[in-house]
Amino acid sequence: MNNPPVSQELPLDHFIFQLNEELLSIGASSAEQSFGLAVWLGTLPLLAGVALLLILRLITIIVAFFLVILLFLVFTATTSILASTARRNALQRAIRERIIPQIRAYQATHLIDFEAFENKAREILPSEAPLLDALYIMKEWTESTN
Repeated sequence: MNNPPVSQELPLDHFIFQLNEELLSIGASSAEQSFGLAVWLGTLPLLAGVALLLILRLITIIVAFFLVILLFLVFTATTSILASTARRNALQRAIRERIIPQIRAYQATHLIDFEAFENKAREILPSEAPLLDALYIMKEWTESTN
């Protein structure tokens, strides 16, 4: 595990915002990559299948048009679900491998307990912030080991 060093001078507020931004970036990147990949891998076969049906004269141009729209809507919904799952998995992995070790290192170097860290994060971050999920996971792990 290569964890970036914890800066001695970084105030708690900035450290919390930095970790949250890191998680937001990881989640967005993962969702974007998976959505883009699914679109490239799925759109071409979809259009090729409809074109083949048109060439074989199994459907008319009007039916092909509506079929493309219907398939595109289903495909977009499925791809969105896959992107959301990829985002969630990437965040969970980043939380385990990067964020929690950074929080523990910061706590050790700045002699701050978990409750104070969590309270400050809840005070300054919006309720949907991914760092709050990381703190919840960290709290569960701590409680399960005690």
